[in-house]
Amino acid sequence: MAIMSACHATRALRPFQVTESARLTWLVVLAALLFMASGGSAEARTAKIALVVSGDEQMQADLKELVERFERDQPLSGDSLGLLQGAQAALARVNTALRSRGYYGATITATVDGRPIAEAGAIDAIDARPENEPVSFAFDVATGPRYRIADVAIRPPTAQASLPAIDRAKLGLAPGDPADASAILVAQDKLITELRKDGYALASIKRDVVVNHATREATVTFVADTGPLARMGPVRFSGTDKVDTVWLQRRVPFKEGEPYDPTKVDALRGKLTSLGVFNTVRIKPAATLDANGELPFDVELADRPSRSIGFGISYETQLGIAVSGFWTHRNLFGQAESLRLTAELNHIGQGYAILDTGFAFRAAFRKPDWWLSGQDGRLEAAGLKEVLDAYTRNAVTAYAGFDRIFSPRWQARLGLAGEASRITRNGITMDYQLVGIPLSILFNHANSDLNPTEGYRVDLDVTPWIYSRNFFTVIRLTGRHYFDISEDGRSVLATRASLGTEPAVSIGAIPPDKYFYAGGGGSVRGFVYQSAGPRDNFNNPLGGASLFEASVEFRQRFGKSWGAVAFVDAGSAYPFFIPDFSLFAPRVGAGLGMRYYTDFGPVRVDVGMPINRREGDPPFGVYVSLGQAF
Repeated sequence: MAIMSACHATRALRPFQVTESARLTWLVVLAALLFMASGGSAEARTAKIALVVSGDEQMQADLKELVERFERDQPLSGDSLGLLQGAQAALARVNTALRSRGYYGATITATVDGRPIAEAGAIDAIDARPENEPVSFAFDVATGPRYRIADVAIRPPTAQASLPAIDRAKLGLAPGDPADASAILVAQDKLITELRKDGYALASIKRDVVVNHATREATVTFVADTGPLARMGPVRFSGTDKVDTVWLQRRVPFKEGEPYDPTKVDALRGKLTSLGVFNTVRIKPAATLDANGELPFDVELADRPSRSIGFGISYETQLGIAVSGFWTHRNLFGQAESLRLTAELNHIGQGYAILDTGFAFRAAFRKPDWWLSGQDGRLEAAGLKEVLDAYTRNAVTAYAGFDRIFSPRWQARLGLAGEASRITRNGITMDYQLVGIPLSILFNHANSDLNPTEGYRVDLDVTPWIYSRNFFTVIRLTGRHYFDISEDGRSVLATRASLGTEPAVSIGAIPPDKYFYAGGGGSVRGFVYQSAGPRDNFNNPLGGASLFEASVEFRQRFGKSWGAVAFVDAGSAYPFFIPDFSLFAPRVGAGLGMRYYTDFGPVRVDVGMPINRREGDPPFGVYVSLGQAF
């Protein structure tokens, strides 16, 4: 019955009739659908900024770069209102840039089809243009003269307060200097730094800049509130559940009650980050002094994973491929004791059999603050096989000693070393059992260990060795200097020089692996590893009892992560205790390289060519590894 009723009801429907109003409604809906399907012509409009700058040439280049960067990061597109708002934002950026560089009298005319973009008629001008044509905003900038500093005043907040003596030369801001906003801010930061060095940990600065357009000068006033003199307060650690915080207290480089010194806070940060067990170290001074006039510190720590593994690969044309892997435990017993196990295969693909492949297995243990704060105990052991043109060496080595940090610049290493080796050279195999006392002294005035751009480093290595009835000492002095040409770390001239000598009872009794050798990726690029020096009749390196090396390298960065280098290396080993250039000139190599900069150091690829090439030397060498050459 229900089905029949439905059929009956269907038959009862009258034919559908389309009225005029329905047709109009459908046309409107169809037009809207077509508009949305096309993306909306108003939303697809684009615009460009036509910039014309008169006046200072450097400012012209800077403003052009600013506008190009703005258009790249925030493209002018959208409806008419969106285009206008984008152009107004770009105009504000230009105006801010001019004032920050001291061009307070600059004039800017910003129009679209002759109408100022700040007026309401600007949007009508945009709407009047054909929708398929880009809109052009005209920015005409006249920089005018650059304003100068008339005076730099430093005063306390009240007449009753006083200020300590301040060396104004350290601020880097003086009358007659350009009224550059960045220079004023830097001077303010330097003033706070100087006050805090004097023990005013809670010092604050208020800045007031008054511009006189008539004289085209600016008067800068720093109102310095020193606050009370402070003393170093207690340190509280939080955030770590793996490292013994009682032990961390022993690494604090100051005592409660000492005069406040910001360098001690930096030293605390350095002593914590150098442990390698924390991802982050945040030191937060309290906002006020405690009842004892001391400044407490809260140190927030975030633990790194205790264990990690890693792999590496390097390549030299003559040495072949080397691959390595390591396993590290950073916190064995809760006081940042570290154990690192390393395995390496080298000389891969350079021989004719598996026996020509070298290897090394190493273990290294470090105990921070062994006996004394700032003194790390070390234990090391290794088993290795070296397959080189100069010799083949199988050895077991051991070392026990300590590293001592005397200051941020000075550090030293002293220990006891022993090794048992079997060395084959020119078909003759000899066994050696040696005991040595390695001593290393480092003075480090460079701004980075991974990628220095300024400063210098000086290394002195001295190791007396004794075996059987023979005695000799390996001495090497190396200096490195880095000159920041561009003052921003992007253009750097790096130089290196190294001298070595081996006083001995008998030069011929020195084991072959303890001779000096030159050549290779860390020495004279373009020459085979160890080959820059005396050679036998079969072109095998002989090494020598003295060494000279020198390098010059220009490093230029491009963009964020890439760089290029040009270098010249020179050096050679010499047969006697003192390098004798009358025997033969140092080998010289030159070449080019690329760098890819990462957080853990640059990846380098260098191609070196021997300049004074000898018979048997290859025409070039390729070197791929992690870290700068020096």
